Amino acid sequence: MHLNIPHPLHRLVNVLLRLKEYFLAAASLVMAFVFFFVVILRYWFEADLFAYEEWVLMIAFWVYFLGGAMGSYENTHVKADFLLSVIDSVRTKWIVVNFTILLETLIGCVLTYWGWLMLEEEISAYPDWQRTTGLELPFFIPKLGIFLGFVLMTFYTALHLYSGLRDGPSEEWESDEAPPHI
Repeated sequence: MHLNIPHPLHRLVNVLLRLKEYFLAAASLVMAFVFFFVVILRYWFEADLFAYEEWVLMIAFWVYFLGGAMGSYENTHVKADFLLSVIDSVRTKWIVVNFTILLETLIGCVLTYWGWLMLEEEISAYPDWQRTTGLELPFFIPKLGIFLGFVLMTFYTALHLYSGLRDGPSEEWESDEAPPHI
């Protein structure tokens, strides 16, 4: 995949990607282990792991939204862009794809703003944060994951827009699909 990232952002993007990859791998293993452990406890020892759903659900929020950010970087989200198969002009394909990415970026900005409002509401309520019933974990934890996921999704979508506009239409656009970096 070719993404034309501005030089000053290369290191930041690489660090963010590595952190997300390690977190997603570790969180997935933790969740798998917890579910395995819960089954063993429940069916072999007839015991229960108290309120495990609360913290596993918080991990799941982080995995879902950071996974969404990873999908934005890799441009692997499901899209219904059949329109490109009926357009013959390379320049028109380039315009349609970049317009779509511009819309995605604008929607991402709105969702990021709403995510910030959600998080700000939680921060301003400190120390009277909403908490889970069993372990009394603050709702701030999953809300932070949601906000960071939206920030990263918007950031990566904006990078795709920058890359597409900078590269311009080229011979890669001759096929029925967008080039790999868009």
